[in-house]
Amino acid sequence: MSNSNDIKLLLDIQDKNIVLEENAVELKVYKGKMAKFITAKLTFTPSHCKRCGIENKNYTVYKNGTKTSRITLPITGTHPTYLNLKKQRFFCKACNSTFSASSKIVDDHCFISNQTKAKVLLKSTDAQSLTDISKACFVSTTTVQRVINTEAKKFQKQYQSLPEHLSFDEFKYQKGQMAFEYVDAETGDILDILERRDARTIKDHFITNYYLSDLRKVKTITIDMNAGYVNVIKEIFPQAKIIIDRFHIVQLISRTMNKTRVQIMNKFKTSNSEDMKKYRRLKRFWKLLLKDAQKLSYTEYKYYPMFGQRLEVNVVEELLNYDSDLKRNYELYQTLLKSVKNKNFDALANTVFDVDTNTISSYMKTSIKTLKKHLLYIKNSLLYPYNNGRIEGINNKIKVLNRVAYGYRNFNNFKNRILLHFKLRAVINQKDISHSVA
Repeated sequence: MSNSNDIKLLLDIQDKNIVLEENAVELKVYKGKMAKFITAKLTFTPSHCKRCGIENKNYTVYKNGTKTSRITLPITGTHPTYLNLKKQRFFCKACNSTFSASSKIVDDHCFISNQTKAKVLLKSTDAQSLTDISKACFVSTTTVQRVINTEAKKFQKQYQSLPEHLSFDEFKYQKGQMAFEYVDAETGDILDILERRDARTIKDHFITNYYLSDLRKVKTITIDMNAGYVNVIKEIFPQAKIIIDRFHIVQLISRTMNKTRVQIMNKFKTSNSEDMKKYRRLKRFWKLLLKDAQKLSYTEYKYYPMFGQRLEVNVVEELLNYDSDLKRNYELYQTLLKSVKNKNFDALANTVFDVDTNTISSYMKTSIKTLKKHLLYIKNSLLYPYNNGRIEGINNKIKVLNRVAYGYRNFNNFKNRILLHFKLRAVINQKDISHSVA
């Protein structure tokens, strides 16, 4: 009996009504693989009929044979493990119906144990494909997705209210298909994900699911430079301030500076040895031209290929001396960068409006035009502490989930996987913290 209890403890079978038989564990081939089979019986005296509910008195409900179910358990060792459970059958004389004994280890009419389902959910919080999870748990990919979809319903958004500060963004989930998501800008909690990011879909979603009073309570919404979001926000969030994420401002001018560098490099005649040297140096040390000038080293000598022992600032100065256009664009880039870093809106606005567009590259002209267009919202980004850092981090993880799964054809399945990954993972981490503190 003690061995049986040890085996039940090992298999996490806590139901006292399940009794293992003698020599319960057997190793044999199943579906071309060696597998462990544990034989047990589930029996007890029911207190009432499961069908009609009549109380079991004077053997109104009596035992009526058994029915064996093969239940998938979590893997033990290196072999898949199954429980051949002989479930007691009962017959009710009052309603002339039969029913089987039930146990918490497996749901009625199901052959996948609840422990196996829990293992599937635990693995789904990591960046693993459905195929990898199904192989680890010895269930089908369809079962894995069904378990995920069932659990994800518990985490789906209940449209009751909105936080005061939101973040909007989008991510690609199929070729040519972009999904829209919005999160709480302060906590990073995913509020919902929509299959499309067009203005009509977004407007219909918010107007249908939230009261006007909820929409009026939203104070700020942080976005990238997607002009489509601006028009939607103005229509349905009348009190919200629009914030352009600072990262996207810096990204815009950094990419512009890099394109300008490449444009100037291509003017050099690489057949000329001196021009070739300049070309190679500009190509090799492009990161130094994008680096914040205030962070360049003025004291530490280092060896730089094609330069020798130099100060970092001296390398940049020599690169800028190769072309006057490069130097003018670099100075403008650094001025804009400094204004954003220091949150100095007046300096940024003066630079944008005072710059002579005839002296800068075509790429920089386009960026200046974009900054002018969004200047009011950029001002909000320098006044408020909110940014899209949390939602960008979520998007990076979503891309990983999509990549390891080799894409999703069904958007709802992908959405459920995302919700479960972030929501359930947060619950598990919180429990781990609680246990460590205790």
